[in-house]
Amino acid sequence: MRFKLVYAGCVFLWLVLSTLAALSIASLSLLGAEQQFNSHVQQLTEQLKQRLLINETILDSYTTFSTLDYRNDSRHPEPLAPQLLQRYPQLTSLALIRRVPESDVAAFNRQLQRNYGPGWRLRPYADDPHSRQALPPRAEYFPLLFSEWRGLRNQHLIGMDLSQQPAISAALQDSLISGHAALSRQLRLGDSTPGYLLLRGIENRYHRQFNDLLPTHFAALFFRADSLLPKDARLPEGMQAQLQHRDDPLYPVNGYGMVLGDNRASPLERWLFPRLEATQLLGGGNLPLRLTVSWQQGWAQIGAYEWGVWLLLSLLLLLGMGLACHSFVRNNHSRRQREQHLFYLANHDRLTGLANRNLFYDRLQHAINRVNRSGKRLALLFLDLDRFKPVNDTYGHVIGDRVLQQIALRIKEVVRSEDTVARIGGDEFVILMEDIESNREADKVVGRLKQAIQRPYLVEAHQIRVGVSIGIAYYPEDGLLIDELLAVADRKMYGNKQAPQRNGEAVL
Repeated sequence: MRFKLVYAGCVFLWLVLSTLAALSIASLSLLGAEQQFNSHVQQLTEQLKQRLLINETILDSYTTFSTLDYRNDSRHPEPLAPQLLQRYPQLTSLALIRRVPESDVAAFNRQLQRNYGPGWRLRPYADDPHSRQALPPRAEYFPLLFSEWRGLRNQHLIGMDLSQQPAISAALQDSLISGHAALSRQLRLGDSTPGYLLLRGIENRYHRQFNDLLPTHFAALFFRADSLLPKDARLPEGMQAQLQHRDDPLYPVNGYGMVLGDNRASPLERWLFPRLEATQLLGGGNLPLRLTVSWQQGWAQIGAYEWGVWLLLSLLLLLGMGLACHSFVRNNHSRRQREQHLFYLANHDRLTGLANRNLFYDRLQHAINRVNRSGKRLALLFLDLDRFKPVNDTYGHVIGDRVLQQIALRIKEVVRSEDTVARIGGDEFVILMEDIESNREADKVVGRLKQAIQRPYLVEAHQIRVGVSIGIAYYPEDGLLIDELLAVADRKMYGNKQAPQRNGEAVL
């Protein structure tokens, strides 16, 4: 059980170290991914700034080369607008917006009818071109005066008051206040695709109807929203780029979100891996666009090389832990064997393998303690060999040792397995018998011992006979201490030795 716990601990430690190694490798991979993320954010930001700068440059060109006659606001062919629409596919339309005071509405309606025919008038902004809504009273209006569309399907927007469209109205106010180009929130003009309106004032002289120096005309271009994000950009798996106007919600419910890439990930990846996110404001105060780039890290960010390194490191850790555990178990087993061997040598007779005096005293003391608790009896048998000294003198100690070994085997065959047999002297043995019912039980064992020990011993073609004298002491009748019991058994043994012997002399 102890070794199983050691191996279980090694496996647990290996799992912990492998997990730490995986986290370290994953951290390095994620650090590289973070650098890659910052690089993509910077690259997208630069591309968006360039595209915004291109659109603003187009608007400046259109404003500079406009041929509108401001005295009569007559419609003239504008050769630059078709060229710009043809050259830049992201543009949907180029248009002129006029600032009309309420007192000048009638004159403006007459101008529209001259340029576009009967029925044209300044009217409220509405998605339905056939709407008959009345023009609400206002101090000033901002109708669409002239428009060059990619096609003629949205010409019905001419004459509509664009200031009633909230996104355009905010952009007009920004341009009036700043005097620079302004960008509207994302919108749809007519049936066109979602986009942004970029406009700026083109006249800054005193106007008698307004009694101020603010511009009376605006040049505007409408470009597709999806033209800002580069469709050919290759974003890593899990990375997403989203572009909105600063005043648009970050995650529009019914808006036209411009999204590039996909950051879908499993719940496990969202739990294990971090999410990188960066927000950049583009275009300054007048062209406020917000770029949000997010990257949900996942398994894809850990490449085959990192997996290979981790697997190799994990195998090396497993091999090292296995060798360490095996070495520990082997050393511990060897140490226990040495301890057991030393314990055996310290508590057993080297010649016969029986218990020695130390072990016998210890077991006898434990037996006495058990008898005190259980109330039963024990017997102590003291054995002394007769005529054994002539064996050593005649045949030598080697033959004598062989005889002692055989005597020890015969004694162990006679007694019970739970009895303790010990050699406490050269030819002296003691036997501890526990839980005996009566003296007759011990007497029977004494008789069998004498028969077994007195049988001849055949050692190297020599037939040898020895005798044995046995004394018995009972606990607690004959004594309560170990020394008392041994003294009684020894005295009885000597009494038995001095009795008439029937064994005869040793046979040499």
